[in-house]
Amino acid sequence: MLFGLLAVVGVASAVVLLVLYVSLTDRFEGRLWAIPSRVYSDVLPLAPGARIGSEDLVARLERSGYARSQDRPRRAGQFAARGNLVDAYLRGFATPVLRQDARRVRVRFDGDRVDRIEDARGHGVGRVSVEPEILATLFGPRQEDRRPIRLDRVPKMFIAAVLAAEDARFYTHHGVDLRGMLRAAWVNLGERRIVQGGSTLTQQTVKNLFLDPSRTWWRKIREAVLAVLLDARYPKDRILEVYLNEVYLGQNGPVAICGVDAAARYYFGLPLEDLSLGEWAVLAGLIRSPGAYNPFVHPERAKERRDLVLEAMVRLGAVTEDEAQAGRGELRLASGGRGFTRAPYAVDFVLSQLVDLYSRDVLADRGLSVHTTIDTRTQEIAERALARGLARLEREVPAERSERAERRLDGAVLVTEPATGAIRAMVGGRDYQRSQFNRAAQARRQPGSCFKPFVFAAGFELALAGDPDGLTPATLLDDSPLEIVSGGRTWRPLNYDREFRGPVTARQALEESLNVPTVRAAQRVGLDEVVATARRAGIMSPLSALPSLALGTAETTVIEIAAAYGTFAAGGIRTTPWVVRAVTDRDGEPIGGRSIDRARALHEETAFLVRDLLFGVFERGTARSAPAHGYHGIAAGKTGTTDDTRDSWFVGFTGDVLALVWVGYDDNAKTGLTGASGALPIWVDVMLAIPGGDEPLVLDVPEGVVWREIDAESGELAVAGCTRVVSEYFARGTEPEASCSLHAGRFKRWLRKFLGRDGRDPRGV
Repeated sequence: MLFGLLAVVGVASAVVLLVLYVSLTDRFEGRLWAIPSRVYSDVLPLAPGARIGSEDLVARLERSGYARSQDRPRRAGQFAARGNLVDAYLRGFATPVLRQDARRVRVRFDGDRVDRIEDARGHGVGRVSVEPEILATLFGPRQEDRRPIRLDRVPKMFIAAVLAAEDARFYTHHGVDLRGMLRAAWVNLGERRIVQGGSTLTQQTVKNLFLDPSRTWWRKIREAVLAVLLDARYPKDRILEVYLNEVYLGQNGPVAICGVDAAARYYFGLPLEDLSLGEWAVLAGLIRSPGAYNPFVHPERAKERRDLVLEAMVRLGAVTEDEAQAGRGELRLASGGRGFTRAPYAVDFVLSQLVDLYSRDVLADRGLSVHTTIDTRTQEIAERALARGLARLEREVPAERSERAERRLDGAVLVTEPATGAIRAMVGGRDYQRSQFNRAAQARRQPGSCFKPFVFAAGFELALAGDPDGLTPATLLDDSPLEIVSGGRTWRPLNYDREFRGPVTARQALEESLNVPTVRAAQRVGLDEVVATARRAGIMSPLSALPSLALGTAETTVIEIAAAYGTFAAGGIRTTPWVVRAVTDRDGEPIGGRSIDRARALHEETAFLVRDLLFGVFERGTARSAPAHGYHGIAAGKTGTTDDTRDSWFVGFTGDVLALVWVGYDDNAKTGLTGASGALPIWVDVMLAIPGGDEPLVLDVPEGVVWREIDAESGELAVAGCTRVVSEYFARGTEPEASCSLHAGRFKRWLRKFLGRDGRDPRGV
């Protein structure tokens, strides 16, 4: 009877052990962890003349986890700031497009610009870069920051510190240290509760991977059994490697810091290999109680625990007393920064670009690195400018809006590089916590007068093709009452000021944003041609060939308008806006990215003429108030105001930067704002602060463009009797040939022909 009972117990025990062994093996052989993916900004280039102040650079370094030093930094990941000087030992980094070794530089500032950069020997440096910032970490259900590291990359001295702190007999016991367990059991019996664990690293690994954290006798028994099985199944080095990557070492807000390399970067701003003996001892000491020994919160406790670890290392012969004494030096911590976490709309847009390639599960647990074109300095400026601008506008709201206290004005800002289409900043609203709706990418709004340049671009394209219905900047258009019957209804467009000016040039019509002559231009050119031109430039939303299209009644998105204006800025080359530069796997190998999508959309001459007209918007047109807001740069741009002031737009560009601002209500209510009063001041705030925002727009005249003096009233070549003579550009072959019929006599026409015109532009542009 007893024998049979023992046999049953033996078989049952064997079955249980077999099940435990199989489940343990399956878990240990599978994917142990979900490794979060990270979204990174672009690098920060530093060069003499770059628009950035010392405070901006310090903020960037602190967000990136650099440690502040009182003297000159001695290793990568440290900096010192004194007045207009920043000494920084920049970390080395590698992105798919740029690699830079760690180097020490001194950056001297003159106000909000870099004055000079020197290397460690005091020699001038032309350009350096600060590594990309983390914009977001893409976690799965468990928010754990982890950077797995192979055991052969873990410094042996750090391993010695961990063993001294937690399990000195790790390489000699068989998963369970009976001596340690007996000591702990004696203490626990005396306290009548579990106050000591006596756990080996193997037992801690089992607890972290397979068991719940409860402190009960039954859990301790299962932990011991599994530890013995694990020790029998796997070599010590494999168990140690898993332990070092699994161990919990503190919290960064809601995120658990797991694994020794993630902890090294969080607490000290450097990879584990680059730390000192004392810092390794701090990390090893954290294992016992990450909360109690957190060096950010309890620096003195952390130092005391570090010293105990160093003493244990001396007793075990891992270090000498002199080495331990050196490790007891000053505790220099990183800033604990988490990167630039204030670009949620931009991050959402990045993810929307990736979902067709990678599932959310892959992004959450495969450790991918997503490198973007976002410039965090520009992003920060755009966010602040929008918030300040909307607050100011709300203080100045007209009476019709003060009755709607529950409604908040909102907006969007988009900054791009026209030449490449790279998105440098994206702000989709004033408050992401209140609304995650991205008004820069998702909102469909009427662009209003921002659409008018495409009408004139279509006319310039026709003129280049020799069509008599084409336009030039000097084409006269009638600004007088107009009626158009469309769809059985009569439409009577009006100018914003309800006034009519008689004959005006195409230039004046666009610069002053006159509705009636623009509608006449669209009728002359043909609405289908206008639609085709806007489509080629980059507007992909549906565009109905209705008369009101000329005034921007077809709904589009901010990103489409920015793309289309980028075509003007880039000389007629359309470039699709993009934000994901490359995607790499956890080993840094590229696995995805995108090439720049560029195509000729408009003739170079057409793009130049439109740019010149948009330049005139600042000089004489609806953006002439820009200097009153502080902007004195040379730029091209266009205001946009929709019917009943429901949308306020401004889009403008310099040589290298394009920025677009939209302001309105989500429910499409009236704002009482024009493009000049609502969006333009915010645009000015953005451009005055961002890199390249004040670089002058240089209008390089293409070979296919000529210059002529014309009579403003007739649009023909000016003669001596003309009272209003203006200089104008034309695509070669479209310039007027006849002299002014209003003021020229026969002799004057002969004299002009005799003297000739060479087409040179005395403005030197």
